[in-house]
Amino acid sequence: MIKKLTLGTLLIAFSQFGHAGTLISGQFGKTFSQALTTEEGLKLDLHDNNHVGISIERTITGARYGLYYASLDTHLQNQSEKQLDMNLYLFQSAVEFPIREDISGYFGAHIGVNNIKPNWSESDSFFALGLYGGVEYQFTPEARVSFETRWVNTIIDNNSSVSCDSTTDDDQCLWHFDGDVLTQFQTSLGFSYRF
Repeated sequence: MIKKLTLGTLLIAFSQFGHAGTLISGQFGKTFSQALTTEEGLKLDLHDNNHVGISIERTITGARYGLYYASLDTHLQNQSEKQLDMNLYLFQSAVEFPIREDISGYFGAHIGVNNIKPNWSESDSFFALGLYGGVEYQFTPEARVSFETRWVNTIIDNNSSVSCDSTTDDDQCLWHFDGDVLTQFQTSLGFSYRF
């Protein structure tokens, strides 16, 4: 009974939201990460790996805004046992512009958090921001295929939350930063549907 009531409530909520101009997108692509330097001077290269993403946005004439989520599992370069799970939670907004009759582009900015969980330390959430843009091919007025590029900067600063003594061989020293910036680039293919 509770499952049916919950499902009915969600369907009503999404049907009302759908009439307002809703865009739902799913994406798959590759994330390219630049190196990080720990407070102890150790350089960490992250393995470039695949990500999946989803966004739910509201559309208005010439623009869109909403939420974006992406998940990436990666590891330190040449140390596959040192794994990291990253989850991006972003609010984003973009302007849309026509290129041709069935092709349009968009460009915008995003802000939010990057939750990073190393398998040798506690997870933590860090401030993230950046820019993104893409091109969409319109099959129908509702269905589109897109190619997107996203630039994400995550400010990593966990100096106060992780104890680390550089004189010991402690794995936590691998993830001990004081204001370094993790720069990542995502390229994605996606499919979107507009209600």
